[in-house]
Amino acid sequence: MGDLLLAAGITMNQWHAVSVFGGAWQLANTFAPFLNLPVPAIVPGSPPEISIAVAQFPIETPVFPPGFSDVAGDTSDAADLELSIADDDGSTASMYRRIEASWKATIQMERQMTGLRAKLASMIGTLGKLDRELSPEERLASDREDRDAWQDARRWLRDLTTKCHRELKSFDIGITSGAGKRNWMEQIYQTVIEPRTPTDELETFSREFETYRKTMVTLQIAMNTALQGAGMNGTQRAQRVLSGISRKARAKRSKK
Repeated sequence: MGDLLLAAGITMNQWHAVSVFGGAWQLANTFAPFLNLPVPAIVPGSPPEISIAVAQFPIETPVFPPGFSDVAGDTSDAADLELSIADDDGSTASMYRRIEASWKATIQMERQMTGLRAKLASMIGTLGKLDRELSPEERLASDREDRDAWQDARRWLRDLTTKCHRELKSFDIGITSGAGKRNWMEQIYQTVIEPRTPTDELETFSREFETYRKTMVTLQIAMNTALQGAGMNGTQRAQRVLSGISRKARAKRSKK
């Protein structure tokens, strides 16, 4: 479901509820733990559609997905952004305030994603260590079903490693990095927005900063989705299969 939300361009703070194949699945306030569970199979006779109820906001506020609670951050930036929107009367002064609030929210998300990047790098290492051949003892103790399950788990490990690499690379060298537009945005903020330097390009800058912030929101969701998916469909899946084989190996040793 997290992948579907991302593909539809729906941010975490926009959706209200989800209906899967004609039946209510989860409300937004209980949805986070289910974000990376597989979408259930279609029940025969049910409409083959997924409906997402979206709460209408004048603008997306910064997203803080589950798993970021241990990353330092100041939620006052999000409040500042909301206040700047409410106070937006179309004047030049309000436009400066709006851009400033948007940039502060972006910097907050950047701090959070720096911590998330470290978690992704660690997860890539964990997935790589799990992606291995069965030991001789494990092969002898396992049956055909176990070996097929392990090969399937290894495919998940490799696919999820690729996804984690992709999001990590997007953070390192994508549009939100120093190699992208980040340094230019900071320069404009420091030389024009913060000192309130008069400019004929203020509307252009406003669009640029808002587009950049939305890009950061999307990247933040993608990084968090990759991390959660790697844990649920990668490490946990692999460990379940290996644990089952280990139990059979112990039972075989005890018989001897």
